[in-house]
Amino acid sequence: MTRSRFPLFATLIEILSPRARRRASLRNSWGRAGDEDGWLASRYFDLQRERHCVDDKTWTDLELPGLFRQMDTTVTGVGRQYLYRLMRTYDFDVDALARRYTAYHVLGTEAPLREQLQLALTGLESDSAAYIADALFGAPPFILNRSHLLYTWALCCLISIVAVAHFGLWPLAVTLTVNATVLYKLSPRLRRDTETLINARRLLAVADRLGSVGPHSAIPQLAELQAQRRKRARLRRDLRWLALSADEKSPLAGIWLAADWLCLARVVAYDRAARRFTRSRKEWASTFEIVGYLDAAIAVANFLQRVPIHCQPSVSDEATLAIADGYHPLIAHPTVNSLTLEHRSALVTGSNLAGKTTFVKMVAINLILGHTLGICLASSATLPRSGVMALIRGDQSVVSGKSHYAAEAAAIGEFVQRASTGECRIFIIDEPFSGTNTIERIAVVKAVLDAMSAHAQVLATTHDVELQHMLRERFDFFYFREDPEVEGFFDFKVRTGVSTERNAIRVLQRMGFPPEIVSTALSLVGKPPVP
Repeated sequence: MTRSRFPLFATLIEILSPRARRRASLRNSWGRAGDEDGWLASRYFDLQRERHCVDDKTWTDLELPGLFRQMDTTVTGVGRQYLYRLMRTYDFDVDALARRYTAYHVLGTEAPLREQLQLALTGLESDSAAYIADALFGAPPFILNRSHLLYTWALCCLISIVAVAHFGLWPLAVTLTVNATVLYKLSPRLRRDTETLINARRLLAVADRLGSVGPHSAIPQLAELQAQRRKRARLRRDLRWLALSADEKSPLAGIWLAADWLCLARVVAYDRAARRFTRSRKEWASTFEIVGYLDAAIAVANFLQRVPIHCQPSVSDEATLAIADGYHPLIAHPTVNSLTLEHRSALVTGSNLAGKTTFVKMVAINLILGHTLGICLASSATLPRSGVMALIRGDQSVVSGKSHYAAEAAAIGEFVQRASTGECRIFIIDEPFSGTNTIERIAVVKAVLDAMSAHAQVLATTHDVELQHMLRERFDFFYFREDPEVEGFFDFKVRTGVSTERNAIRVLQRMGFPPEIVSTALSLVGKPPVP
């Protein structure tokens, strides 16, 4: 029975069935950019931060938080956290990255499979699911000290109920008073952790539904979920009583509430569940990671549907960096550019607004995406097996008292050290030492780039065309220039070779600066006035 043959029937199903409505919503959102605020997105990464990861400054300078927000179309908080960690953690296993790329292709082209997985993931849509990472990888849930006293008191409470027949209501009154005090003090501390443990139990249920989708050769995680079903059943039993006590929609909710007042039944159920969960946290980790991976992989597949070109990069143990038709993902209508470096570094010159900073950012972003997600936004790419460190703008902090120059010098000093030790082999530096005078800037930039390029590949931008003649030994040269024939004055195309042009004053003219200022400036640098 198809929608085309029975459109009215299909429409009624979509209206009346929550599952059908959710499927339609997921289908309509496919191919659209994410717009979430990324709440607690970094939590899993922060708790599991590895040595080989995209450092905080590089992440910020390359505007990767904006790219993450666009890419984040995950269904669950677990998927959002896994996607964030995936984008910030380098993986140099070529086979693993190839498997990811294959999975993206399958999830992007096989809509029924993708929608089945997304519908299974909707069981973990609540925002509070983002706290599961804390429970699994951070501090364990709150556990009562001397819990044996809790169990002893609960037993005394039961005895006091029986004792009402012989001693009247005063034992019960004492019990209720003590229990009310305990609940008043403990409830705020237990409420969030109880919700987190309930969400952890839902994680197991979601994993069961994902595993029931069936094996797929391109997504081995589905078979892994099937194989772990018995383990999850055991872990679910550890939280069974807590789940029953916390279900406010259950017909037994009133009984549980009364039992809580009479003998702290919910507190006992929480303590039992929290202790068992804490002992078995390591066994939960693989379920969290597989569910997060599947959600994140669908989000990446969605992103790849929206970009014009993408490829699976190859990885070289040599200092080979080649990107063909690469582009910046955050530009609505990007200009593609190419770059090839064989055991060489790159110096990029050009006036402001010409595109040199966007170009080096494009290269850096593709390097990072290639070694994290296993994708490059290019027609083809070969990447050296290395992480990336970038300095796109210097910081100036009133609080710390650091000037632009001091902050920049500290960052580049770390680059020099990491290049010399081989910790990183790719560096992106935008207009180094731009905050100091021309004579000393050229001298120090020449010295720094010479030192770094002896051990690593450096992509640096500059306005100082004099540096081209000083860095011939290890650098290839690229430049951007204005093009009066195109709208906007710049075509944003990189060119190979040496440039001697300084075009900042011409740019001011195009921006509408008064003619007398432009003419005076040109005369001071020995150029003819603008007609």
